[in-house]
Amino acid sequence: MKIGFTLKPNDGDIISLEEQITKLEKIGAESAEIPLYELDVICGKEIIEDEIKQLKKITKNSNLEFSVHGSMSVNFLQQEYLEEHKQVLEKEIEVCSQIESKILVTHFGYTTNKIFNQTNIYKDYLAKQNEIYHDLAIKAQSKNVTLCIENIFPFTPSNYAPLPSEVAEEINKIDHPFAKTTIDFSHGYINSNFHKKDFLDEISKMAKNAKHLHVHDSFGRMKNMETYIFPEDITYGQGDIHLPLGWGDLPFDIIFSSLDLSKDIYFNFELGLRYEKYYQKNIESAKQLISKIT
Repeated sequence: MKIGFTLKPNDGDIISLEEQITKLEKIGAESAEIPLYELDVICGKEIIEDEIKQLKKITKNSNLEFSVHGSMSVNFLQQEYLEEHKQVLEKEIEVCSQIESKILVTHFGYTTNKIFNQTNIYKDYLAKQNEIYHDLAIKAQSKNVTLCIENIFPFTPSNYAPLPSEVAEEINKIDHPFAKTTIDFSHGYINSNFHKKDFLDEISKMAKNAKHLHVHDSFGRMKNMETYIFPEDITYGQGDIHLPLGWGDLPFDIIFSSLDLSKDIYFNFELGLRYEKYYQKNIESAKQLISKIT
């Protein structure tokens, strides 16, 4: 597996990524995820040439392999903005092609409980989403880019985010070699607990098509209590808090001992710079987990 970390630009500044990339190379990382959602490479659904030139220069000068995380607002279950979401994802595919990244992470759609409870409408929305993903996978294939569709969780109790098993089922229906999955273990943990489902059973369904992993710890709890600042969510152990391994209670040893994962995929830590001092330790933890895959 290609062990790496999500990059964290300083106020959208691409140049600020250079120092981070150099540090990752020095500690033995093999990959890095570019957070396109934090950059200005795409503006008004068009690629800004000066920005993409900077990004190409930085990635070309590195030995790391790069994946790209697209806009988190892309949501193909949001009917009123489907065309705009498609346009954005098409541009993100083009960005990947230009920097020679083979992986584009994009979020599976989410909707409201009201829509989810109207079964026929919800199924129709899923079918439309699958059609869009299939069409975009064809375009991605022409650029040698794989869409790695990520499981998420309901950000509020009034939203519905499909469980990992549901994501896996829809990816199977799409049935395209360039439409695969990103497993976010913390997202799956929170969503499974919220719906009182078996977490390990849920994420096991996504393993077959996984090409990219998002790894960070949490306590599998939705954020229910308002806090003043994000670090207090860490204090209370609620929400998707992106902790170093071992700080939460995700059963990573069991996960990597039991899931049928390929070793030829990206193992990406989504950890903030507040935890940079623990990056090296987490690389070693990752190697131990990978050794458990049979």
